[in-house]
Amino acid sequence: LAEAARQKAWPMTLRIQPGYDHSYYFIASFIEDHLRFHAQYLLK
Repeated sequence: LAEAARQKAWPMTLRIQPGYDHSYYFIASFIEDHLRFHAQYLLK
């Protein structure tokens, strides 16, 4: 995914946190940012 975005010059933030997988704790570490990102477009 990151490589495809780079090739198309598509802006992307890829978060890789050492020691985390896709568990609750990883998701909980950025869910607020994720919801704020979507809210800025949904609330326009």
